[in-house]
Amino acid sequence: MARAPKVFTWSDGFHRYTVAATSRVKALAAWETDRDLFKEGVAEENPDAPDAKAALAAPGAVIRRAEGGLKAAVDKLPKPKPAATAAAEARRKKALAEAEAALAEAEAEQRDAEAELESRRRALEAEAAALSDSWATRRTRLETAIARLRR
Repeated sequence: MARAPKVFTWSDGFHRYTVAATSRVKALAAWETDRDLFKEGVAEENPDAPDAKAALAAPGAVIRRAEGGLKAAVDKLPKPKPAATAAAEARRKKALAEAEAALAEAEAEQRDAEAELESRRRALEAEAAALSDSWATRRTRLETAIARLRR
């Protein structure tokens, strides 16, 4: 007893190919492809395909139907973002100007902070030099006093 044919279909985006066959292997042979379209997820068993009746009427024959064509393929492409409106462009320019002003202010603050640090560094260096001189003078006096007492 022969098995009843099943309806298999796949599409390349421009055409829909439908065939009635008893197995996937026979469907692939009818489509004359050496790729496993089922494994790739392109082909499927679809008993409700638009050309199912015609395929079952002529098992093994490939039914080819135009499917959308170039216009349908172009329609499936993602739509481009709409151009910025004048108000949106004005908001963007205002935000850009504010960001640039904030950056300039931050750079000025940084320069001022670095100048203040440099001033404090110089003051600390001067204080360290004075402390060193004071210590040298004091040490010399103390060493002189110790030397005089030892004699």
